[in-house]
Amino acid sequence: MAKAKERESHRSRLRAAGLRHTLPRERILAYLDRKNTHPTPEELHQGLKRRGHNIGLSTVYLNLQVLRNAGLLWEFKDQQGNTRYDGYSERHHHLLCVQCGAVQDILARELPEFNPDPIKAAVENRTGWFVEEARLELRGVCPSCQ
Repeated sequence: MAKAKERESHRSRLRAAGLRHTLPRERILAYLDRKNTHPTPEELHQGLKRRGHNIGLSTVYLNLQVLRNAGLLWEFKDQQGNTRYDGYSERHHHLLCVQCGAVQDILARELPEFNPDPIKAAVENRTGWFVEEARLELRGVCPSCQ
């Protein structure tokens, strides 16, 4: 029953974003919709293959861009400059290890209040840009590297 609810949740998210439902999109969302999962496209491709999903690497790349453009995924660069994707839907920020490149989620509700509105307003006033979202990225040294 949980799998059916999860599938319907992914389908609803796709519809709400104005996207057509496809199995590759559903499977990519399902793979990424977990805390602390930040794969590169190649790592995502391999993870989907391990789960028995035969999705081509070019299909993974194409759908990552579609899902990112629709606002369903967040794309960021790690310490080594690799593009990584994050589909975890609960509001969160990232901790990045400057030594090993590890990425860890930190839930916004677990932190003191972070109000990006004054920062967004200042940037918009100074640059003329419209800032859709501000996220906090903390860089440091993880416990394994200390």
